[in-house]
Amino acid sequence: MELTELRNKIVTAFTGTEEELTEVLTLVDQDESIFPFNEYEHLICNLIHKGGLTFDQYIEIRSEYLSENPNLWIFEISAPRGFGEKFAQTYVQGMSKKLKKPNKKIDPSYTGEYDLWLDGITIEIKASRAVDSDSEEPLYVKALSRNTQKRFLMNFQQLKPQCCDIFIWVAVFRDEIVLWIMNSDEVLNKPLYSKG
Repeated sequence: MELTELRNKIVTAFTGTEEELTEVLTLVDQDESIFPFNEYEHLICNLIHKGGLTFDQYIEIRSEYLSENPNLWIFEISAPRGFGEKFAQTYVQGMSKKLKKPNKKIDPSYTGEYDLWLDGITIEIKASRAVDSDSEEPLYVKALSRNTQKRFLMNFQQLKPQCCDIFIWVAVFRDEIVLWIMNSDEVLNKPLYSKG
């Protein structure tokens, strides 16, 4: 559920008059939101105040939103290395005990050029988050769902196909995480690959 869907769900749940709803929506649209006081908090509080939205309805909408967006916390990771190394590598490594963090003991020639090792196969993990290309909002606000109709760009940076056997691409959407696996020769020969 993207934020526009959330707003529509909240508005649809309102049982007050059309006039009250218009008044609240105008107030919210004219408000200058700033974290942690945002338009959704303002909208919900005003609709509850008008008596057309109950606290129980709010809890139901909130629970549904949290359930449908289990990955939103990943969009709050601000440091690129925190996202790529701490989240993505840990996520992939957690899928199999056979995936090992490389070191000199398992690969005497290892110098930090790849992320994981699997029985002699060197693996580079690359990750990106799906965000609305047309928005200037923070990542967690412009996070998109897998079935979005909005424009977005998955940007995987610092690709070094000469340093690994395969790439695992981790694509994070607000509601789903998708993995793609490509061997390094496939990446090297893609027309959109920039050799830098």
